[in-house]
Amino acid sequence: MRKFLKGLLGFVVLAGLAFYFWPERSYKPYQVDAAYQAQVDAFKIPDMPSDWTWRDFKAQDETRIRWGETGNRDAAKASVIYVPGYTATLDMYGEHFDMLARRGYHVLGFDLRGQGGSQRYRDKQPEKLWVDDFSVYAQDVADWLNSLNLPQDRPLILSGSSFGGHVVTRAAGDHQMPINGLYLLAPAFRPLAGEYSFDEALKLTKISRRLGKAKHYVFGNKDWEPEGLDYTQGSDCSSNPARLYLRDAVFTRKPELRVGGATNQWGAEFFESSEYINRPEFYAKINVPVTIISADTDVYVDTQVNSEACRDYVNECREVVIPNTGHCLPQESDAVVEQLMDEYDRMFELITSSPY
Repeated sequence: MRKFLKGLLGFVVLAGLAFYFWPERSYKPYQVDAAYQAQVDAFKIPDMPSDWTWRDFKAQDETRIRWGETGNRDAAKASVIYVPGYTATLDMYGEHFDMLARRGYHVLGFDLRGQGGSQRYRDKQPEKLWVDDFSVYAQDVADWLNSLNLPQDRPLILSGSSFGGHVVTRAAGDHQMPINGLYLLAPAFRPLAGEYSFDEALKLTKISRRLGKAKHYVFGNKDWEPEGLDYTQGSDCSSNPARLYLRDAVFTRKPELRVGGATNQWGAEFFESSEYINRPEFYAKINVPVTIISADTDVYVDTQVNSEACRDYVNECREVVIPNTGHCLPQESDAVVEQLMDEYDRMFELITSSPY
């Protein structure tokens, strides 16, 4: 037994040293094969609205943020801001923005730093998610929104999906912004971490960060590769193949928009930010009506935490659970997407008749 324990200790030490000195892999973008490229070529990626204009915003640290808007700013009944989720880009949502514009909304979109067309943290590792502190995301959104000088005589709805929903929620709690409503699609108030519990995942990313591996990917994460190789099949994120593969198709056609996975730094910051926002005193600071749209089966977000926040802590909150849906709600069926649009209208009606 003593010999076994001595050998085991030696193995642990060697494994620890190997981990500590393991170098960061150089960036090599994924190359799709001909069969996969054929599926991408046949896949319909909706165009952005015909009056869409891309613009840039400089954050406090000079990071370049890409955003865009429809051309109906002066004629619209309200403005809707959309912030995409984890690794996503505005280029995936041309269809959705067009639908909102046809309902009378001035639509604006914001690519979070490190994603989409916004500036990456490191030129030599463009796909790695990194942030020094998660509060920076909320600061970016607040600074940009306050710079827009939108008409003050009509409502402004701030919306976000998944990780984007987390960011806009934090922005609403931490900053003064001229918003009238918060519309959240499967917001990642508390992300699920696969086989690990939330506390275990937080500890692991913190330990990796302390060991000098902040810039390494979280275990199991890597540069972008297609999540599904068969564009006729659904997944646990969406049952609708016609929209499910929007991100992978965009990333194949526009490699400069690709995002891989999370670094240990990013992961630790995300979990710490989840601890920060999931407090009654934080939710109490959100003083506008909130709509949370939840998936029926979500394997990426703890929907129970969202439900409890909506029911017990947010001042005026309404949760809608859509049956037979996965986490990727905007990539679901036509009927689901129409319901999402209807919920924007319902929020508009609420805030135009509300004292908020």
